[in-house]
Amino acid sequence: MSLSAFGSLCRNLSLPAICLSIACVASAQTPNIVNSGFEQGFEGWSIAADAQPGVTLSAGAKKGKKAAVILGETGFIEQDITVEANGHYELTVQAKGAALLGVKLGDRIYFDKQPKKHGWKKMTVRFNTDAATSAKIFVGYNGGTSSYDNFSLKYVGVQGDQKVSANVVPNAGGSGLSAGLAPGQNFDLLGWKLSVPTDTDGNGKSDDILERELASGYQDKNYFFTGPDGGMVFKSPNRGARTSKNTKYVRSELREMLRRGDTSIKTKTKSGRPNKNGWVFSSAPKSAQKAAGAVDGVMEATLAVNRVTTTGKDYQIGRVIIGQIHAKNDEPIRLYYRKLPGNSLGAIYAAHESREFEKDVYYEMIGTRSKSAPNPKNGIGLNEKFTYKIDAKGNSLHVTITKLGQVLAETTIDMTNSGYDIADDYMYFKAGVYNQNNSGDDDDYVQATFYDLKVSHDKYQGN
Repeated sequence: MSLSAFGSLCRNLSLPAICLSIACVASAQTPNIVNSGFEQGFEGWSIAADAQPGVTLSAGAKKGKKAAVILGETGFIEQDITVEANGHYELTVQAKGAALLGVKLGDRIYFDKQPKKHGWKKMTVRFNTDAATSAKIFVGYNGGTSSYDNFSLKYVGVQGDQKVSANVVPNAGGSGLSAGLAPGQNFDLLGWKLSVPTDTDGNGKSDDILERELASGYQDKNYFFTGPDGGMVFKSPNRGARTSKNTKYVRSELREMLRRGDTSIKTKTKSGRPNKNGWVFSSAPKSAQKAAGAVDGVMEATLAVNRVTTTGKDYQIGRVIIGQIHAKNDEPIRLYYRKLPGNSLGAIYAAHESREFEKDVYYEMIGTRSKSAPNPKNGIGLNEKFTYKIDAKGNSLHVTITKLGQVLAETTIDMTNSGYDIADDYMYFKAGVYNQNNSGDDDDYVQATFYDLKVSHDKYQGN
């Protein structure tokens, strides 16, 4: 696994930005930790270029002459270790300050944390390997400066009834959610930035929370927070700060960032052509595919819409966008949920912005988008979980809506003549709530809770 990929997993559980991982050499059952006291500096450790400003050495060691110190959220270190399958291990470290210690095995992360104002103390994480024969051992940023010294990994015995650490994130993709963790600790949000309807810096636009801050545990009690069931809650009022002057509506919404916190990659280029932060369709010219960060894409989300607006103009009431593919200037797809006040169930429909026709083309999937629509057959009620999947490949967009494993609706959008297969464009996914009502009462709002959010892309296969 790459350094940047592991960093994103660290951030899933508030291993916010710096994760130190110690390389081990496998022995019979207990691997020896290489350079466990940092007496040889960082020898044997791999430090990413963007991590170096956040990691240093200190003479204030617990034992010996040196200790590792984490200064901030800007980087991390990782190396792999080898473990015995079906074994039980105990990892310890002497730590001072806002420390975090953990182990990553497959899709599980065991961890422990201690607060900022804490002297040297031995921290311990106990874990079972199950079928895994490799793991990541790490320490990381936890909101302040921290120091680490004298790591030790002990093989306790064959996996059985031994106790493991109480803090476990079972899956980086959003299952096994904890109400006690921030969204960025339950979900992999390093590949996203967030827009919320506040303007704290007074620049006239909504605030953006960039990848590292978002993944490090950012929450807003009004617009973006963890719900009592551990879900990731998005809330947007009818009025608030907007992302630009050209935007009519208010949102609490994620925007995909393929750069994953690497700020040396700009969010967009002066030329308007794709760079490594965006992706393109495989129908685009090869030059664009090569320049982009990825080709084609799939976004799959499980969510429940908790509330829609009930006041305002009749054509705006009850509608909210819950997922998008956004291009540089246009929108290949917007996915809507809409429930009218007189209906118990909501409808779902998609909009495709075609450059050929210079207008939106609508695809009704469940019920209709009409402002006087009857209660939709097979509709989805408020607080009812469902899953949408947007699969973009070449000039085809395929959208599927499922509930309890049953396909409720699906549609395919042909983009052959839509104008997205050009060199000067790029794509990114969006997810959350984009309120489509600006005429209702000030205290009216939309809200949705996400329980899973995954994106995947292909790589350019050419030369």
